[in-house]
Amino acid sequence: MTNTRKIAELSRQELYELIWSLPAIKVAANFGISDVAVHKRCIKLQVPRPTRGYWAKVAAGQKPHKKPLPPTADEVFAKLVRRPIGKALSLPEAGVPLHPVAAELLQAIVKAKLDSQKRARISARTLPEVVISKNLADRVAKAFHVILTGLEPLGILFQKSLSTSQIGYFKRGQDRLYCYLEETRVDMFGTERRVQWWSSQECGLPSGRLIFSFKTAIYGNNEEKQWAETRRVSLEKVLARIVSGIRQHFLDMQKKHIQEAIENKIRQAEYEQRFREWQAAEEIRKQTEREQKHVEALKSVIDTRRRDLINAAEWWGVSHSVKRYIDDCESRWKAAAGELTSDQTAWLSWANEIACSLSPFSVGYPDALQHGAFDPTSIPFGGPYPSARNFAKTPSLPIIQCS
Repeated sequence: MTNTRKIAELSRQELYELIWSLPAIKVAANFGISDVAVHKRCIKLQVPRPTRGYWAKVAAGQKPHKKPLPPTADEVFAKLVRRPIGKALSLPEAGVPLHPVAAELLQAIVKAKLDSQKRARISARTLPEVVISKNLADRVAKAFHVILTGLEPLGILFQKSLSTSQIGYFKRGQDRLYCYLEETRVDMFGTERRVQWWSSQECGLPSGRLIFSFKTAIYGNNEEKQWAETRRVSLEKVLARIVSGIRQHFLDMQKKHIQEAIENKIRQAEYEQRFREWQAAEEIRKQTEREQKHVEALKSVIDTRRRDLINAAEWWGVSHSVKRYIDDCESRWKAAAGELTSDQTAWLSWANEIACSLSPFSVGYPDALQHGAFDPTSIPFGGPYPSARNFAKTPSLPIIQCS
C-alpha cells in the first residue's frame, strides 16, 4: 500500500521507528521510491539501520539487538551547553603553551606600533580586534586562550575572515560572532569608560582592565553582547561569563533556526495547500469555460444551419425570378422579330447559366444528412462539430427610377 506522505515529511523519530519495523525494500515500495533513497534519507537524519541478517533473525523468531536512536549533533551541543562551567576560569600558568590563535595574538600585540594614546591596535583577518596597552599583551593572550579552549570542544571555532578588511570571528554552522577586546580608560573623575575607536583625543589613563564585546555582524545596528572586568568582578569571573554567554548565544541561534525551519515548513505547507486549491479552482474555471465554448459551438452550428435554410430559400427565389425574367426576354424578342439573333441566343445562354448558379441546388444544397437538424448530445465534448454551408445573404437590389 502506497503511503500518501513523502518520506521527507517524516520526523527523525518516525523514520527510525519505520526503518526498524519493515525491511528497507518494503519501506521504499510504500513510498514509491528506491531503497537507495531510503538509505540516503537515513544517513542524512543520522538514523541507524538494521544490519545484514537482522530480518532473517526476526523471521526465525529471534529478537536481535535494535540499535538505539543516537542524539543529533544539535542535541549533543545543547546538552554540553547546559553543563555548568563554574563561576571562574583561571588563566593558564606561565610555561603552559597557548592556543595557536592566542599565541599569534600575543606576537601581534608585541610587534604592533602604538597609536597617539600609546595603545596597541590589532585588526587582522585571523584575530579579534584588540585595543590595549602593550603591557597587557600576555594577560590578553591568556584570556583569549581561555575563551578559545572553552568553546572549541563544543564545535565553536575561531576562524579567519575571508575579507582582508575584516576581523576573525567565532563560528558554528552559519552563525558568526565577532570579538573585540579593549582596555578601558579612567577619566579625571575616576570613571572607567570605553574609548570610541575613532577618537584621537586623550581620553584619560589606561585602567589595566578589559572589556569584551561580541557582535553578530561588523556592520549595521546588530545586538552587542558585552562583558567587562571591574574592581569587583575579576577577569577570571568575566571569562567564565563570556564562555557561558557565547555558548548560550549559539544555542539560542540553534533554537531560532529550528523554529524558523518549523515555521518555514508550515508556510510551505500552507502555500502548497493554497496552490492546490488554486489549481482545483482553476481547473473548474477552465472546465466551465470549455463547457461554455462547447455549448456556444453547438449553438453556432444550429444557428448557421437555420440561416443557411433561410438564405438558400432566398437565393432559390432570386434564381427563379432571374429565370422568369430571362424567359420573358426570350418571349419579347421572338414576338418582335420571329427569330432570335445569334447575339440574343448567346445572351440567353449566358443568362441561364447565371440563373442556374444562383440556385442552392447548383452546390448540392440541401443534403438531409449534413444540412439538417442533429442531436447535440451525440457530439463529442470539444468536437469535431457538424459542418454548415454558410450561405451569404442575398444582396438588396437598388430602386430603379423610371423616367
